[in-house]
Amino acid sequence: MKPGVTLLRVVAVVCTSLALTACGGPMTEEEAAAVEAEALASQEAELGSCGTWSEWLWDGSSISCSPRLGCGTYCDEYGNCDVNPGAFRQQYSYRACFDEYGNYTHTEYQYRTGAFLSCGC
Repeated sequence: MKPGVTLLRVVAVVCTSLALTACGGPMTEEEAAAVEAEALASQEAELGSCGTWSEWLWDGSSISCSPRLGCGTYCDEYGNCDVNPGAFRQQYSYRACFDEYGNYTHTEYQYRTGAFLSCGC
């Protein structure tokens, strides 16, 4: 056989082996979870739909705490320093979901840290 043909056969065998390895074999946990999530999403889409998200709201009392440079820093007796916490509004948004017949099924919520309120928590 000519060296060029042998090289082509070797390349073909290697490429075929790589393709079979990529496409075959047992799924990892991550792959199985991705397939399950995709199936769930398409199943939910078939069942109905959800409305648009509401504007961001605040219930007037829910807060979250996170470090805020504007609130200063503190250091312990060993010289370890950290940023003081600040209080932030915990905001939420919601949307109503319906089945394929237009009947209400559930409400979905999403949350985010909103505007800064004060230093300390």
